[in-house]
This record gives sequence, structure tokens and C-alpha cells, in this order.
Amino acid sequence: MQYKETKNTYWKNRSIGWKKETTNAKPNQDPFIRRLIECANIRQRMNVLDVASGAGDPAITIAKNYTRGNVTACDLTYDMLGIAMERAKRLYIENLTFTVGNMSALPFPNNTFDAFTCRNGLMFSDTKVKSAEEALRVLKPGGKAAWLVWGNIESNPTFVAVRRGLESHFDEVFPYRMIRHNLSEPGQLKKILNESGFSSFEEIELKWERQITPYDDYFQRAVARTIPDKLRFLSQSDIKIILQNIKNECEEYLRGDIYVIPISMRLGIGTAGDR
Repeated sequence: MQYKETKNTYWKNRSIGWKKETTNAKPNQDPFIRRLIECANIRQRMNVLDVASGAGDPAITIAKNYTRGNVTACDLTYDMLGIAMERAKRLYIENLTFTVGNMSALPFPNNTFDAFTCRNGLMFSDTKVKSAEEALRVLKPGGKAAWLVWGNIESNPTFVAVRRGLESHFDEVFPYRMIRHNLSEPGQLKKILNESGFSSFEEIELKWERQITPYDDYFQRAVARTIPDKLRFLSQSDIKIILQNIKNECEEYLRGDIYVIPISMRLGIGTAGDR
């Protein structure tokens, strides 16, 4: 119970920043999300479960692209799902439903879904194998599950730059959330999928260079996610200074007036066998 209460409180507070971060309702065109959907082998008329949906990615993208199927977005807190609900309403999506639930004890019957996705959620589970077992339980035989997790922090310099930029402004330490990277070592996802009982499984490293133009709000959104509790107390002048601090930290990635920021993630894919 303590685990659930702690996680609920944390993500409820974070939802403030995610609401500010989610600046539009459009489906996400992130190449990592596209690869996640592709590896889950999602097709029209499928019943799809997305866990740790948060602000709605990739559930909204799946529902929008596969309108003849059904998608369920599941998250630990209603506050996070509320953001996804608002986005779905603005997009007139009718094939998306929302359920509050814990990934380690999913509130669905066995053999319910044709495909399963989870973006940036498994790292936060204290019972990762159990979470994968739950995904397998609710999948139909032959269904695929795909998990997207962060690579190591060294390969994702935005996290470092944002912390340093904030520390320069507030003159206090902003600890790195290393839990975000606790599945970054090669082989960890495969081990979890093997132990949880998937009949076949694989793990892939994904890399992308994100190009940030002067008109891109990438850094603003990163700040909103990182300090949701402080955001409402900051003036526009404060935010401008923080953003410049972060850009200074990213100077080595500046090409002309565009920042080319490397991003690294890992993808685990499992197939449910006959049961």
C-alpha cells in the first residue's frame, strides 16, 4: 500500500508539469513511439492496451491511426489520465477508453488484448518481472508486448543540461532521477521478458538526434516536467534565464542556430505463446 500511495502522490504532482508540457493534442510523431507501435505489431481491429499512458502517448497515436480498433489507456493516477482525456476529446477520438490501474496488478481478465505497449513506465516499477507477467497474462496467445525505456544518462545529455541549468538559477542541487535509467544496461529487458514467461523476446537499442530549432519548445517542456512544483512561482524573466542556462550547457550540440541533441532508448519486445 505504501508503494502505491507514494507513486500516486508523485505522479499526481507531476501531472501539473505534464499538463503544461503537453502543448497540443496532436498524436506524437516521435520516431521512438513509431517504432514501439511497429514492434507491437498493431493492426486495425485490434484490442490494444497501453500501460503507464500518462499524458496519452502512445495511446492517442494508436487510437488515431487505428480507428477500427479499440485502445485502453491505463495509468496509476487519474490526474495523469485526465490530461490524456482532454487531448482525446480535442481530437474527437471515440475508440479510446481510460482505466486507472497498477501495471503489477492489471484490472483486466486473462487473454483480453491483441497487443500491449508501455512507454517509459517499466523503469518505475518495483516489481518489473511481475509487471511483465501481467502484460503476458492479459495478452492473447500470439500477441506482442513492447516496452520502451530510457538508455543511460550519458547518452541522453538533455537530462544533465536541464539539471545544471536549474542549479545555476536556484543555487541548489537537483538530484538526477537515476531510476529513469535503471533498465539502460543491455540485456536487462531480455532477462525480464525471459523470466516472465514470454515465448520469444528481443531487445533493441534505439538512437535519434533530435533537432531543436529556435521556435521549438523542447527545453521549455523539459523544465515543466522537471520542476512542476516551482513552475507557478517563476516569472517569464526567470524562465528565460533558466532556458538560456540550459542552452549554454548544450552548446557543444549547437549547429548554426539548431541544437542537435542525441537521445538513446531501449526497446523490449515479447511474444505471448500458447497457454
